[in-house]
Amino acid sequence: MRDRIETGERQTDYLLDYGRRRILNCADTFAGLAAAFAGMCPAQEGEAQKLCDRESLWRERQARENGMACAFYMQKASGLMQEAVCPNVRIVRLGGRQEKQIVKALAGEGILVRDICLIRGQEDRIELCVSLCTRRDTTVTSAELAGYLSVLMNVRLVAQKRNPYFIGRETVNVYFEEEPAFCYLSASATAVRENETVSGDSFSFFEEDGKVTAILSDGVGSGETAAADSSRVVDLTERMLETGLDCRTTLEMLNGMACAGNVEEQMPTLDLCRIDLRKGECEIAKAGAVSTYIKRGALVEKISADTLPLGLSRDMGQEPIVRSLRDQDMVILLSDGAVDDWLCMDGEFFMMRQIEQLTVSSPVEMANLLLRHAIGQSQGRIRDDMTVLVAGIWENPQKN
Repeated sequence: MRDRIETGERQTDYLLDYGRRRILNCADTFAGLAAAFAGMCPAQEGEAQKLCDRESLWRERQARENGMACAFYMQKASGLMQEAVCPNVRIVRLGGRQEKQIVKALAGEGILVRDICLIRGQEDRIELCVSLCTRRDTTVTSAELAGYLSVLMNVRLVAQKRNPYFIGRETVNVYFEEEPAFCYLSASATAVRENETVSGDSFSFFEEDGKVTAILSDGVGSGETAAADSSRVVDLTERMLETGLDCRTTLEMLNGMACAGNVEEQMPTLDLCRIDLRKGECEIAKAGAVSTYIKRGALVEKISADTLPLGLSRDMGQEPIVRSLRDQDMVILLSDGAVDDWLCMDGEFFMMRQIEQLTVSSPVEMANLLLRHAIGQSQGRIRDDMTVLVAGIWENPQKN
């Protein structure tokens, strides 16, 4: 029996190593392609000067820029693969008296623990992997198990999203992580342009790996065409961020794709705000979007970026803006329809003054009041789609 188990373990190790090698080979291939694209040049500088046809010069420049963009994408793909195969983490068997206490306590609840390991990454936060199953007459959820382990380890743990919801008789690996220092609430308020049935603005809130991200895109014009453009931008942004790309790289890749499309009519904006719930920081990146506001009590900071919508320039230029957040801070994102056509002209400035005066603590109230104020300043007319996104953060009481 033991020989069969050891043979199975060796086969598993071989399969894991085989898969790892294939991914690394694929990463090397992407890195090689990146170098090849970067080295591709349709004509030397001296030869280009000999060309008198403006269209030929323009096509040569486009081909060179597209080659560099492809090289950039390939290099990023290679880096993501290498990072996935060789993560900078340490896996430590829990062992000792603490493991015995946990095994015994969970056995009393009908939960059979096979193994417990601690996973420590770059930020040295606690992550836990537990291999377990339940007795025939017992069913437990991942959330319930997180509660048991939090008490037993004296650390507030939460179940990771990709865990199975129910744990049964089949042995599974379930992952837990230390609860972030902050929790959040998000809200949105929207108004559709007059004589239209759908908004040309699209947005999303999503949470992953201890971060919550607000994405807002304003499509050109209004109606279904604008909605389709902005929705595509939001969907691609969310997918890229989920792979592990940072905000700047995501923005550059989306801009490169927009430039390669060569469709001048489609120039959606993109507004990104990523809040790290562990560190209490937010990272803001923009492509043609209006100002973002951070409200702290009666104080409001207006954060602007002098950037163009996606596809208008090869160089996005500005680095993302990082700000520290505190308990009860609110971050507010707007589409340009919410600050245009004001009687006072400078809608962004006077929107900041309005945010300063509001004393509500609910993101839902804040979003609704700001939208109502924007409509009022436009004399009750909705000449463009309006969207207000609000994310509020609070220190997690479970951490104290």
